Amino acid sequence: MGLAEEQIFKKYFPDSSVAYCLELWAKYKIQFTISKPRKTLYGNYMFRSGIHSISVNGDLNPDAFLVTYLHEVAHLLVQVNFKSRRLPHGKEWQMYFRELVRPMIEKDVFDKEIGEKLWEHLQSPKATSCSDPELHHLLMKDQNSFHSSTTGIVNMSPGQHFIHDARTFKILKKLRTRYECLEIKTSRIYRFHATSKVRMVDLAEEIENDNSEFFPVNLLPIGSRFEFRQKLFILKEKRRTRFLCEGVADKKLYLINQMSEVSPK
Repeated sequence: MGLAEEQIFKKYFPDSSVAYCLELWAKYKIQFTISKPRKTLYGNYMFRSGIHSISVNGDLNPDAFLVTYLHEVAHLLVQVNFKSRRLPHGKEWQMYFRELVRPMIEKDVFDKEIGEKLWEHLQSPKATSCSDPELHHLLMKDQNSFHSSTTGIVNMSPGQHFIHDARTFKILKKLRTRYECLEIKTSRIYRFHATSKVRMVDLAEEIENDNSEFFPVNLLPIGSRFEFRQKLFILKEKRRTRFLCEGVADKKLYLINQMSEVSPK
């Protein structure tokens, strides 16, 4: 165990957990990799040719990085102590995960709120912290500035807009563990897990800062005024692929295609 390894661990782990995590790394001769951000997972454990390999996404904040690392070490301990095939997150993994995390809670490595929620989670740990939206929110709320524009959908409300994979969505309603969302461009309905990371969008601000004069009508909030074909309208409500709009001058109702280019007023 050298100075270089200690400096790397200090960069990613909470200071008071570094010695503990280094000890686990050295004891099991872990091939440890700081991974680029991955959309589908935060960490991974593999055992090949007698080598224990663990990777953790380098964009995680220290608390989330530590929990993910210990999650993967728990998989390692199952591999070492149980040769027969076991469920990936069965009772054996749950036992080791609790044993690994408990010293960090007892040493107050986490702040009180995270520590209490994590201890509650450990009584019946799921496959990932993402399965517990409240814990996931606490672990991710202090992400560094690189992620300051992202959040979990669980932190947003129906009617708000967000960007995911370069597409703009609007939250329609909350279901049990997911959110039903409308893709603005296609009007298709998608369901997102409550902890899905997205970039929040203030459409009014986006329109104000955009140099374009025209926007698809489906980007405007209900109640907006806009000009279309030299007439002024008020956006009333959505009707499948069109919007019901009221002419300001004649008070008549019109159906305007959702992709029609209009000028906000």
